[in-house]
This record gives sequence, structure tokens and C-alpha cells, in this order.
Amino acid sequence: MTVERRTTWPQAAELQQAADTKRATGTPEDAALADWLEATANALAWLAPFREHEPGYPLWQTATAYAQLINRSSAR
Repeated sequence: MTVERRTTWPQAAELQQAADTKRATGTPEDAALADWLEATANALAWLAPFREHEPGYPLWQTATAYAQLINRSSAR
């Protein structure tokens, strides 16, 4: 997946950072995870973090949890 334009919502930064980290490894599995993180950031950054009753909120929570793990492990 090639992202033509990233969202500029600040809430997406954590997911975008994790996507960049995973893309840098070059493995197909990590690229797929990076694509998913990027797509989630682009689709939901404007809405999901603020509305627990919205359908995308559980997906946002899952993506954020993965991003936090990735970002913590890459900071070491």
C-alpha cells in the first residue's frame, strides 16, 4: 500500500510513527501491519479517539495499543 497523503490530525501521529518503524524493517508481515496502522490513522484519527460510542472506536483502540508497543520497543 502506498499512502498518497497522510492525515494531519495530531491524534494520528502515534500510529504513523509506528507504521514508519514497521516499514523500515522491510519484511512483508511488518509492511502489512504498517499499512493497517496507516489506514486506521487516515480513516479514524478525526473521529474515533473522541467518541467511544462510534463504530470505529474499538479498531482505534486496537491500533493505538499496537502502535504504543511498537514505539516503545523502537525507543530502546
